[in-house]
Amino acid sequence: YVFANNAATAAYLACIARYGRTSGLNSFGMMWCNGMMSLPALTTMTLMTGELQSLHNYGHLYDHDFQSVLAASCVLAFSLNYAIFLNTSLNSALTQTICGNLKDVVVILVGYHTFGGVTFDWLNFLGILCGLAGSVYYAKI
Repeated sequence: YVFANNAATAAYLACIARYGRTSGLNSFGMMWCNGMMSLPALTTMTLMTGELQSLHNYGHLYDHDFQSVLAASCVLAFSLNYAIFLNTSLNSALTQTICGNLKDVVVILVGYHTFGGVTFDWLNFLGILCGLAGSVYYAKI
């Protein structure tokens, strides 16, 4: 799954960089096109998996606290997507990959130091190290 994710991410970033330069669209226009192109597949998957019914049955759907957290999550997701589109359209897909690797390192370090109850495990450490080494090697190419 990790290899497929990395391959799809690389193709996605390359497409953003290519179409950002050739289409003349700004980052917001590219995000809108990306959303419209993803909408049919997302709608189909939502209906097939029954997530729409699960959402309808969710007991806290209309709670103010839940809606506030959901709105904040949407704002953060939009900001992250905008930053990715802007970075990739102004720079290169390789620059975005390196920024993504740095983000991963920061998230891992902050996660280990912020959340209690994390015990050190050599297998987990080697997995993280292997992933980071692969990212560095990919960025070097």
